[in-house]
Amino acid sequence: ISKVPEIERIRFVTSFPRDMSDDLLEAVRDLPQAVKYLHVPLQHGCNEQLKPMKRGYTVEEYRDMMHRIRATIPQCSVSSDFIVGFCGETEESHQRSLEALREFRFKNSFIFKYSERGGTKAAQLLTDDVPEDVKKRRNNEMLNLQNEISEEDNSEFIGRTVRVLVEGPSKAGARRNSSEDSDDQSSPAIQLMGRSECDRIVVFDGNPRLAGSTAEIEVHDCTGTTLIGAIVTREVQHGSSGILPILS
Repeated sequence: ISKVPEIERIRFVTSFPRDMSDDLLEAVRDLPQAVKYLHVPLQHGCNEQLKPMKRGYTVEEYRDMMHRIRATIPQCSVSSDFIVGFCGETEESHQRSLEALREFRFKNSFIFKYSERGGTKAAQLLTDDVPEDVKKRRNNEMLNLQNEISEEDNSEFIGRTVRVLVEGPSKAGARRNSSEDSDDQSSPAIQLMGRSECDRIVVFDGNPRLAGSTAEIEVHDCTGTTLIGAIVTREVQHGSSGILPILS
């Protein structure tokens, strides 16, 4: 795939911890097109929860994987998934998930409250015994902590220049663009969004025709989910085809 000239970037969608071989990590490190980003679900910070979840790994094994990722690809961003309120989850085991968030400092995490799903082994064999109000509280605690970590980490990019593959208008830019003539090259700039080489979402003002090109963006602000900046330089990669050179 990396030898196809039209493909600007290759990005993993989801990877299982046991698939994180040294060969794979070295390929992500060495291939110019490989986005320095991995999504590797942890799901929980407590082994006593991972076992009935049938995850097939321990927190210690996940930690070893994270150490190898950081050692091999220092600039790599890692995101994760978590489930709160799984059957039998105690306050102590929930605290271990919070500790895991603090330790691994994921770029972002997809955090969900557990609910029974018909036909699954968990629904057949385990009791959904965590009250809904407790699930909601724990879910909010995880979300709030992840947001704090994400904003702290994103703030480190302020003042730096990042290379971004422009995907198109941001949500705000799309609303504005819908009321303007998109064929008018003299139309005012709208807010665009793209992703950095380590998969950070970046927004900035520019012409919507920049979609599919790369641009150097100087970051001047951030939120927990987004870097905010301005174009320094741009480099058109694929003309005006509108085809984004990304393979996930």
